[in-house]
Amino acid sequence: MKLCIVAPYFTPYVRGNEYGLAESLSSIGHDVTIITSKSKSPREKMTISERTLKEYKFNIEYLPTIVDLGDNPIVFGLNIKEDYDTVLLQEDYPLICHKAYSLAKKYKLPTTLSSERTYYPPSIGKRAALKFLDKTSNKRLREGVDIITAHCSAAKEFMERELGVHRDIKILHVGIDSNIFKPRESNTYLESGNPKILTVARLHKYKGLNYLMRAMKIVSAKLPQAKLYILGRGPEETRLKHQGSSLNLENHIKLLGTSVPNEEMPCLYSECDIYVQPSVIEPFGIAVLEAMGCGKPVVGTRIGGMLDTIMDGETGLLVPPENPEELAEAIIKLSDDKIRHRMGKNARKRVIENFDWKIIAGEYDNLLKSFLI
Repeated sequence: MKLCIVAPYFTPYVRGNEYGLAESLSSIGHDVTIITSKSKSPREKMTISERTLKEYKFNIEYLPTIVDLGDNPIVFGLNIKEDYDTVLLQEDYPLICHKAYSLAKKYKLPTTLSSERTYYPPSIGKRAALKFLDKTSNKRLREGVDIITAHCSAAKEFMERELGVHRDIKILHVGIDSNIFKPRESNTYLESGNPKILTVARLHKYKGLNYLMRAMKIVSAKLPQAKLYILGRGPEETRLKHQGSSLNLENHIKLLGTSVPNEEMPCLYSECDIYVQPSVIEPFGIAVLEAMGCGKPVVGTRIGGMLDTIMDGETGLLVPPENPEELAEAIIKLSDDKIRHRMGKNARKRVIENFDWKIIAGEYDNLLKSFLI
């Protein structure tokens, strides 16, 4: 099939969902084109200054950006070819997806909508604007597309509960390449600590890093050699450094200021003993899968995609958000070598069997074929 994926951003540095989906669908024989803006996503703005040109298994059409309004780029020159078999829209609110949907309808092309939304943004302005759109243009798009998919159970529940979607929603998870994200021998990034604890996140309030800092105060009292490494950049960096100093955790916490390209991330994950995702809100949490693929047990919060990816007590531990005491308790529990190794082994097995892009691409393939036949 000839498929068109429409997304506001293309994120090759962090290998976002649109990247993995296009690559995996191309690998099973589909002709895939990504249509996107020339702008960079918030995640990539935090990691790279310049893009490098690469060759991909799929096609990319970059459209000039007129302006990026609240991480929603307005582009010009969008054209949907009449010979596409399906147009896959990534989220219901990007303006580029609305324009693509209108063109697809003009040419009577089948459309699918994928969504990872599990919450409304904390910002009062963004929340009000999005709620208005959800009652108007976003609603028309959701009601008009032929297929709706959700990235996780929480995203499906959000559409049903908050958006009032009363139609079939298929859950098709985000995936990773388990041939890339696998255990590796490495000693490049994390120099000391027992256990070595890692989190990868934008340094933003919704990532819950302040609660993880407080948890480390408890952990360090029980495990004096424990060390937390935080990879990421963002507006909370200065505040987190001050918090670490005020808690006297300078010897137990290190912020990794350097950027690590996606292909090197398996080395970083492989060097840690425990991966922690302490988010307060989270749409999916792809870093959780990446760490699991590298054979690491994960401590995560009971929100978003982590409710689907982490099997509590089997591949990691789930704790309530905004709870440093339970975060600390889970980390201390995973300091036991036998428990940690058992859960890490289970974590990789779960990724291979359920969240490898080969599996996800096959599910997309079956869904599209069943609809188009």
